[in-house]
Amino acid sequence: MNILIVEDKQDARYFLELLLKSKGYAVFTANNGKEALEVLKKQNIQLIISDILMPEMDGFKFCQQVKKDEKLKNIGFIFYTATYVDKKDEEFGLSLGADLFLKKPLEPDIFLAEIEKMISKIQEGLYNPRAMELKNDKDIYKIYNERLVNKLESKIEQLEKEIEKRKNTEIKLQKMISEKEILLRELYHRTKNNIQVISSMLRLKARLTENDNVKEIFTEIENKILGIALIHQKLLETEDLSFLYLKDYLESLILLLRQNLLKPSDNVDISVKGDEIKILLDTAMPIGIIVNELISNSLKYAFPKNTRGRIEISLRSTEDNKIQLRICDNGVGLPEGFDIIRDGKLGLQTVYDLVNYQLAGKIRFENRNGLCFIITVGKELYISRV
Repeated sequence: MNILIVEDKQDARYFLELLLKSKGYAVFTANNGKEALEVLKKQNIQLIISDILMPEMDGFKFCQQVKKDEKLKNIGFIFYTATYVDKKDEEFGLSLGADLFLKKPLEPDIFLAEIEKMISKIQEGLYNPRAMELKNDKDIYKIYNERLVNKLESKIEQLEKEIEKRKNTEIKLQKMISEKEILLRELYHRTKNNIQVISSMLRLKARLTENDNVKEIFTEIENKILGIALIHQKLLETEDLSFLYLKDYLESLILLLRQNLLKPSDNVDISVKGDEIKILLDTAMPIGIIVNELISNSLKYAFPKNTRGRIEISLRSTEDNKIQLRICDNGVGLPEGFDIIRDGKLGLQTVYDLVNYQLAGKIRFENRNGLCFIITVGKELYISRV
């Protein structure tokens, strides 16, 4: 038994092919009615199973062509459709000469039972081909166009409902996003305010002590806390609360450090240059602490006796899509043979730990004509170059 499956959807066609081959039938396939007619010219087909909604030539026109052909009209013809499922669609399909009108989806065993009834009739010589009830092309095209318009109207109505449903879903999602954004902004605002309260308390404690070392420790802690508060402030200034602009943040951080660490008599210029890069909150926090620590160290140790100096922070996005951050000064540099892990204070060791473990990056330093730290951070920790 040679069976021809006419179906434009590959998955559906493949499933039917496997199902029928598993029962020992020889199966041929076509994507549409036009291709199916070519198969019929070359193969001796006893049964056709055809979809209706297909490109180039649909199932209705294909059935009409088969039943008008003296050589093909006695081939068993079954419609198997998921789109044309109205009673009038079925009546029209049967009037074109189809023997059976099945609606998708059917369970495989039910589908096979229907197909094998037809096959048994054909094999036993009991099959009586259904005659075309509509033979006038004008009548056929009139009903065909009615069914096509009906299907288009149904699809348009379905599409309009889908659009309305999607629009309502988008409105609900937008409302949820807006509510979440309001809550997030309130959270950032409260966090920033709470951090600033802690900073004010530290400043007050520093003023109450006479010990310069203790004052210095309080100032260092205050600067770190204010650096974190600044991140929340920058997030509040962005439309998207998930990231901030690194260059803009560092410029504001440097302004803060100038106010807290530089005395009027200091002759040190601090600048930030380079690419503007979007970074995530989890990346901004450690970078802020790192820059804070390295700038503070340069101001403390690089320029003795009020010598004139320069500190430069540069940013760039590398060709392999990473951030490179350089913090350089033209001060006295480090003693020869200095090892940061071995000889560095807790602040520098913290910098190394933040780069290596929290940012999963790399850090190195160059100790000539001053001191320069070069930090590289992987692309997965920031968003994109603007």
